[in-house]
Amino acid sequence: MNRTLLGIALVFALVCAAVSAADGRWTIVRGQTMTVVGDQPAETLRDIASRLERFRLGVTGLIPNAERPLPVPTVVFVFGTRKGMQPFLPLAKNGRPAPLGGFFHRDADVNYIALSLEGFDESLPVVFHEYTHLLVRNAVRAVPVWLNEGLAEYYSTFTIAASGASADVGRPIVPHVRLLRERYMPIAELIAVDAGSELYDEAVRRSIFYAESWALTHYLMVEVPDGPAQINQYVADIARGRRPSDAFFDAFGATPQKFDEQLRRYLAHPTFRWRGFNVHDRVDVDVNDRGRTLSAGEADAWLGDLQRRVRRQREAATRIEAALRLDGEAAITHLALGLLRIDEGRISESWPALERAVAIAPDDFMTQYAYGASLLREVVQVDGMLADATALAHSQAALKAATTINPYASEAWSWLAYAFMLDDDQLPAAEEAINQAIELAPGRLEYRLRWADIRILRGDVASARKLLTELAAVTTDRTVSEAAQRRLDALARSR
Repeated sequence: MNRTLLGIALVFALVCAAVSAADGRWTIVRGQTMTVVGDQPAETLRDIASRLERFRLGVTGLIPNAERPLPVPTVVFVFGTRKGMQPFLPLAKNGRPAPLGGFFHRDADVNYIALSLEGFDESLPVVFHEYTHLLVRNAVRAVPVWLNEGLAEYYSTFTIAASGASADVGRPIVPHVRLLRERYMPIAELIAVDAGSELYDEAVRRSIFYAESWALTHYLMVEVPDGPAQINQYVADIARGRRPSDAFFDAFGATPQKFDEQLRRYLAHPTFRWRGFNVHDRVDVDVNDRGRTLSAGEADAWLGDLQRRVRRQREAATRIEAALRLDGEAAITHLALGLLRIDEGRISESWPALERAVAIAPDDFMTQYAYGASLLREVVQVDGMLADATALAHSQAALKAATTINPYASEAWSWLAYAFMLDDDQLPAAEEAINQAIELAPGRLEYRLRWADIRILRGDVASARKLLTELAAVTTDRTVSEAAQRRLDALARSR
């Protein structure tokens, strides 16, 4: 009997050891706008946080309104080696880890970046590309697909000097130039692409699209006098619902067909210029947090949550459940377990874990926000109708706490507005909350849909209809335009 129990204990210990990735060697550092978790010393993590902050603030000096905080937190995972990162990479179609040196994963409640120090510089363009998408989406109401991708590729080349006082952006992307010298897409076709175009289903044409989006953006940003201002005019016209070809002519002074000649000549140049700028005066990004060594349970909770988000569900479950056994006093272990149970469809089992996380960390934004938003999504309402008044009160309290902890998180304000919408007595507070979200992130069109919903509930149908008519005409976001049209149709039926 004793031998059997000893054997079981040894097996259990081995399982825990296999699952645990980080006993005593993982560190967390908190910067101005991001948290960095890694199997490296705090000094290394602070340097990476500063580098990413410099990119964010350096680029925001070039994109209007892009200095605004991102809607949800950003967490960066730093692995010393590519091999160490493999268990946390998304899986390719063959079931094996995708051959990535780094990746960016965007979710409703958090942005996750994963990087390996082995091949660090090679993985940064992918991260910078995706980060640019976030900044642009947050800042600008309607960006055409080609320009969205072109800006992301343009800024993916961001390089900062060793001194940190200067940077450059817009270095030529050689594979793009080579491809476009062999194959070319007419600009009229390029600017007509939207997110639903068949172009995205065909690999070769997709590659040409990305390359030419970069080339046209690069030409406008670097070679055309007042190019950035012309881009802003073009974007404003598109947001007003103008046809792409008409907006293009008015902004850039030539038809797409005539502009083809200029762009082809540009691509034939033997050399390309790029832009340099000083960041010393603009950027204050020192990360002063000394860092803290994570317990094995905390580290595995973070890593398990990363696995869950990239759909390595079975590995995530094993790691997160082991994390809780290793450290039941850390909020992140309970938070990760609660979110895992929601993903598994075991909704009723999620609430004790999430409530425990909130109790342990009442001042942690991510915990309060995840709890409040999860209640709204899973319990409080069914098809927009209130189903659980007690859960609604808990959700409102958690989201109010989240917006107090981080008043710059527009997504938390938007969810708080929705929570207030479900209570007729709180409609003025709902409008205040959604106005705050829009102020923080003017580019997020879904917030304007929510504003229209609130105005309808408050009886101001005329204002709602006016905004919905504008949104229904948007050509750059089909999801928003279709949602706006559905609301307009419903208003027409209710007359």
